[in-house]
Amino acid sequence: MSKLPQYSDIPEVFRRAMEDEGWQEDQKGQAPPPPTPPTVNGEKPWWVNRRVWLLIGFLFILFSFDWIIAQYVDWLWFTERTYANVWLTQWGVQIGVGVVAFVIATAFLLISWHTARRTAERIVVPRTDISPLRTVPGLSTIVTVVALFFAFSFASAAASQWNTVLLFINGGAYGVSDPIFGMDIGFYLFDLPIYRFVQGWFLPLVMFALLGVIGLYVLALLPVIQTGQFKWEDIPDGLRRSVAVLGGFFFMLWAVGYWLEIYGLLFSPRGIVFGAGYTDINASLWSLYVQIAAVLLLAVAVFYNYFRLDWRPIVASVILWVAAAVLLGGVYPALLQRFVVEPTELTRETPYMRSNIEFTRMGFGLSDVDVRPFGTVGVLDEGDILDNELALRNVRLWDYRPLLQTYRQLQELRPYYEFNDVDVDRYVINGEVRQVMLAGRELEKSLLPNSTWVNQKLEFTHGYGVVMNPVDRFTAQGRPEFFISDLPARSNIDIEVTRPEIYFGERTNDEVFVASGLPEFSYPDDERNVYTSYSGSGGIPMGGSARQLLFALHLGETNLLFSDYITPQTRVLLYRNIQQRVSKITPFLQLDRDPYLVINEGRLVWVQDAYTLSTNFPYSQPAQMPNGRWVNYIRNSVKVTVDAYNGNVQYYIFDEADPIIRAYDRTFPGLFLPQSAFPETLLPHIRYPEDMFKVQTRQYLTYHMTDVQVFYNKEDLRAIPDEIFDGQTQPMEPYYVLFRLPGEEQTEYLLIQPYTPSGKRNMIAWIAARSDPEFYGQLVAYELPKQEFVVGPIQIEGFIDQETGISEQFSLWNQGGSRVIRGNLIVIPLNDSFLYVEPIYLESSTSSLPELKRVLVARGERIVM
Repeated sequence: MSKLPQYSDIPEVFRRAMEDEGWQEDQKGQAPPPPTPPTVNGEKPWWVNRRVWLLIGFLFILFSFDWIIAQYVDWLWFTERTYANVWLTQWGVQIGVGVVAFVIATAFLLISWHTARRTAERIVVPRTDISPLRTVPGLSTIVTVVALFFAFSFASAAASQWNTVLLFINGGAYGVSDPIFGMDIGFYLFDLPIYRFVQGWFLPLVMFALLGVIGLYVLALLPVIQTGQFKWEDIPDGLRRSVAVLGGFFFMLWAVGYWLEIYGLLFSPRGIVFGAGYTDINASLWSLYVQIAAVLLLAVAVFYNYFRLDWRPIVASVILWVAAAVLLGGVYPALLQRFVVEPTELTRETPYMRSNIEFTRMGFGLSDVDVRPFGTVGVLDEGDILDNELALRNVRLWDYRPLLQTYRQLQELRPYYEFNDVDVDRYVINGEVRQVMLAGRELEKSLLPNSTWVNQKLEFTHGYGVVMNPVDRFTAQGRPEFFISDLPARSNIDIEVTRPEIYFGERTNDEVFVASGLPEFSYPDDERNVYTSYSGSGGIPMGGSARQLLFALHLGETNLLFSDYITPQTRVLLYRNIQQRVSKITPFLQLDRDPYLVINEGRLVWVQDAYTLSTNFPYSQPAQMPNGRWVNYIRNSVKVTVDAYNGNVQYYIFDEADPIIRAYDRTFPGLFLPQSAFPETLLPHIRYPEDMFKVQTRQYLTYHMTDVQVFYNKEDLRAIPDEIFDGQTQPMEPYYVLFRLPGEEQTEYLLIQPYTPSGKRNMIAWIAARSDPEFYGQLVAYELPKQEFVVGPIQIEGFIDQETGISEQFSLWNQGGSRVIRGNLIVIPLNDSFLYVEPIYLESSTSSLPELKRVLVARGERIVM
């Protein structure tokens, strides 16, 4: 028999209310026992019924069935791709982190809430002698279930940080220390993010525990609270102690947050530059120290209430905290900035601007830009032309945008073929390096005339072939002169495509079943269609009926169970979009938006550039990637190859100095191969990626200035020049060219971006990224003489408009159902001068087939069409 509640156990507020109504303690000093929790028709409550729990378990398995199947299919896929260890590592860390977090959260919530529940159940209502909590059916179970639910939510949040945990475990030193605290940059890249997460994870956990404890006691005290007789001194001892422990822990975590904010000052956006400035170091830093002390004092004051209720230390600590936050954290920094820093800003902020310049250049790989003077700009003459014959034979006259429309009109050939993009590359053709443009002919399932399941999944499974043309040649009709074209592919050069099928590409977003009992369509012929049967190693074998059932459930394809075409040798190809495929294996890598296709020994291979990114590089000014993501550290550390036939994915490290990729290499041993293992036949086709170059060139607009005073005054601020495309003014895109850098002896493949002064239109500099293997990744910037006028791209566009003969011709062409398209303007340095080239296309309103009609060439202000 349980012990009866004693009179002394009843809170003082209840005893007063009971005595006011004439209640007296009995001779034994005991209150009547509380009533037994009610039952339903004499049966046990549902929460102790085994069949109920069996039903709950069955429903859990039922609702998670799809997820279980999806994970098993992924396991099969990773195993077939020989990346099972990568999958297991990611899942192992997620599960491990989730389990640890679940155990911690569950233990914390259950101990807090059940301790409070048991103590609060001793509180009884006057005269009725009933505990309000004991009238709640299954309260203990409810508390447990709610705790488990919130613990699962906290565990899920922790598991999602698996990548942060991996970098923390495997990260290392960067080799450079920050200028304020002397911490290695690796601390900010790998350690600080996990500290922030742990602090941010525990803080709401303690808050939830505290709210739950208070809620239980409020429910127990609700009858007396409703009478309006409740006073602060009536707080039960159990509630006081619980709140003291949890509240003290909460404010200790808050103090940890302030400690982390100290290092966060190196990411402050408040000053003249990104990162800690004079005010941050001389005011905000000391404010944070004082606030840490104030919050720790508040935590001690809250802990003190475990022994006795005393609000005075808490109030005094809060006042000190608020005063420190307002006066030292707000008023004093504002006064210091206004009356001390602003009048002498250059002097005060010089060391901090110097750090911002140094670390921004470091974060974006601009520290080693090779700056060269261009010299006096001369007039382009015949000698320059003869000296750069190879470069002029590779001037890109075809803009990829109108060329894509031309490809679609001339080479798609059937409604279900489509070109996704046109890539620029260079090949050795007949013993000579030539710049070419090419695209893969992919299959667009939505355009199939008869969209049956057999057609969608078994017969039409792949695209076929490529189209290639030189950048500088065109027919009499203004159409590209093809090197490779048609179906089957006809090659006019010494490059053959022996494996033209494209099972994995940029537009292949569905799954297909290959090597089935049904031949697969390759391309149409004059008399009959040509078919093939997949003989590669890609995909997962269907095997027996169990696998068929598995994939039928996973893909929702009931036809798999009844189709006679599905055999044990049939393979299912999943994740056929190359970017989806790469991201499935390595979700921690950011991919360049433009993978490009390469003909490699007769096979088609996709090359995908991948980046390691961070927002945790101190003092580095953040920049926005073309995809919208903000970063302040970027490296093109990995190149990925994907076979268009087999789907084989291989990763190669191209920047071994990057600490982030080194951390991933330690995490996933065997996943990344060194640069030396990159196929020699593909090396001539590597190129500097555009997305990274765009970010770097935009940062270099400001951060080419290394002198602090010049930087402060923005004396040499630059801009991306404008150009005109299709009648619209837009920022000039970087472009690939094949020519010899001034001062160099050999022709190279380069990515170029001209610069103009900010607010001006003349050209002031240009920067090139080198792509050839022996110089790969080097950035070279050429500075033009500041005292000389060099025509800029948009000025060339203006000169074109001012040429009477050219403008009259444009007006004539724009009549009668056609329109003029002005292609991208290319600026080509030739020795000590520049050549400006712009293609002009004419497009009929009825055909959408742009044809190259003229080429505008300019040297200085002289324009020739």
